[in-house]
Amino acid sequence: MKRKTIASLIALALWPALPTLAAEAETRTSNDKEAIDTERKFKDKKDAATSAPIELDTIVVLGKQTVLNVDKGLAGSVDVITRDELEYEHVTDTLELFSKTPGVVLSRFSQGIVNTEISIRGFSGDGETPNAKLLVDGIPSNLFSGLSELDYLFPTNIQNIQVFKGTSDASTGLFATAGSYKVETRKDTGKQLQFGYGSFNTREMQGYYGEKQGDFSQNYAIGYRKGNGYRDHTENEKIALSGRWQLDFEQSTLALSAKYGKYNSPEAPGYMPKALARAHPTAVAPNALNDSGQKEFKHLSLHYDYFFNNDVDLSLKTYWQNFDRERHVRFVGSPGVESRFEEQTSTGLIAKLNWKISPQWAVESGYDIEHQAVSELRQRLTTIRRDADYDFTAQGIYAKLENTPVDWLRWNIAYRVDRLSSEPNNRFVRNGTTLVTSMLDDQTIVQPKFNLFANMTEQQTVFINAGRSFQTPTGVDLNTFGGTVPVKVAINDGWELGLKSAWGHNFNSRVSYWQQKANHEFINIDGTRQLLGATRRQGLDASIDFILNDYLSFWGNVSKVYAKIDEPDALHPSFQGNHIRGIPDHTASVGMQLNPNADWIARLHIDRQGAYYVNESNQGGQYGAYTLTNANIDYKTNWGRVSFLANNIFDKYYEYVYDFTSTGALNQLNFAPGAGRNFMLTATVDLK
Repeated sequence: MKRKTIASLIALALWPALPTLAAEAETRTSNDKEAIDTERKFKDKKDAATSAPIELDTIVVLGKQTVLNVDKGLAGSVDVITRDELEYEHVTDTLELFSKTPGVVLSRFSQGIVNTEISIRGFSGDGETPNAKLLVDGIPSNLFSGLSELDYLFPTNIQNIQVFKGTSDASTGLFATAGSYKVETRKDTGKQLQFGYGSFNTREMQGYYGEKQGDFSQNYAIGYRKGNGYRDHTENEKIALSGRWQLDFEQSTLALSAKYGKYNSPEAPGYMPKALARAHPTAVAPNALNDSGQKEFKHLSLHYDYFFNNDVDLSLKTYWQNFDRERHVRFVGSPGVESRFEEQTSTGLIAKLNWKISPQWAVESGYDIEHQAVSELRQRLTTIRRDADYDFTAQGIYAKLENTPVDWLRWNIAYRVDRLSSEPNNRFVRNGTTLVTSMLDDQTIVQPKFNLFANMTEQQTVFINAGRSFQTPTGVDLNTFGGTVPVKVAINDGWELGLKSAWGHNFNSRVSYWQQKANHEFINIDGTRQLLGATRRQGLDASIDFILNDYLSFWGNVSKVYAKIDEPDALHPSFQGNHIRGIPDHTASVGMQLNPNADWIARLHIDRQGAYYVNESNQGGQYGAYTLTNANIDYKTNWGRVSFLANNIFDKYYEYVYDFTSTGALNQLNFAPGAGRNFMLTATVDLK
């Protein structure tokens, strides 16, 4: 196959899902590597990259971008939301930015600082059950429970968001049960201020400053948002600050990154019973009148990249970060407000070495260690419901071999080994009783990985991936009490087969079938681990985009998911064949973009989610289905841009529903209505 065939296929493979904003994507092959200015002194490196053969991939890009730091060795569902598609987004919780990504489910808790979680591949965002690794500039950003934390970033400071769904990524271990979420912050030059005002008395300000002078670069971002929220008793305020300083040397770069974020929720609306939620969706739960919370994030990291020559480079990252959370909550039937304090200090090192042996062969290897020092305290009235202080450490090492035997075929195979351990720093207190506990013993998890790309014709690329991942008990579940079930790591095996097609220059598609099976799976319901047993997840993902003409384009995606319990644990035999809680049977999005001229851009975006069971017994009904319509209009001016954003245009009622038990009893179901129709008007000033 001729080289121009590969080039044309890759150009089509990197199509934007919003095509009228498209630009041909020039993609670097290193994963998590910092964006390095092309005017730096590595001219030989740049020339070599220009002449290298174009590689196969299955990446879908939503938006326009010239440089993307993505791992093109992952043969599967890799989706990217770029800078221009993030610019007009305005959200209270930063995780809501993932709403456009195919197959990503948002669990909208709407409980102050515990507000949103995201999940993929048939895993649920309920409780504290890890499903995917969140990385910001390559640095882990999961809490000790596995929950994702991203509220220390505002959209103006994000360059792109990447989602990989699958088990074949060797670079991640802990929490990467179903894939990974990767966020890259901005490192470009520019000066920008943005001011906005919207529904619920929402005020927002964002700013970015990036400058390069010779071999020194500096980047700063600030964000502030305050509003009352859709429901009563939902005031919130958050601030984010960040700075980055980089020095370029003859064959290396050294960068220091600092981030700070604070989210203050002096009020939280609580969960409501069904009748109240449906009749008065803006109401506050009577038991939640004293609910409140705040969280704080601090981060320092050092990033070093060294280029030995055109074929060998080394990346090192080391970091320190602190998550501090305080929440006061009263649930239905509780005798009083429970105060919850959680603090986690994470330190770690991430190293990666790339070696291009020849035009056909390449090797990548890496090592990472993540240490968490965690303390938890929960007190209700005079009862200490939880008091724990412990350390958790995860180490991983991997090696990946990649081969391109002919220009239409590429494959790689990898082997990753993770080792987990934890140490108690005191005895564990639960419900006022001091217990002697043993922590998770040293466990080693071996994970083979495989990816393959094949151009069957000039229009069709077949991709296959397979791999093993794991789900580890977290937080309190690391403890084994006398007489309880021993702690086990759940092993997860998955694979995916797909086809990416280019039906001419104006129509593109990607479709894939995937499956994941797990043993000893568990869920964590408000700090209580419940075993599910052996589970099976499978599904179908499909994406399309279509350019009608120079002014109008369309895109869409759908994910169909089946997630069931094949063999339940011995304590719950009746769960066999039941659906796993909190997982919609499908998600879908469709979009349209209109460009009447160079100054105007209009977008329409419709999200659809199916219903889900709220517990493992599949009793109590199904909830959570919705169809939401959003739109925005941008107008370019000589000083910047004016944008108008409308969410939930038709004011549809939707809700998040959660069961603290597995019985489906009506008095145990908790309802959190989603936001009704709301608007935001912003002005963005581009400073010279």
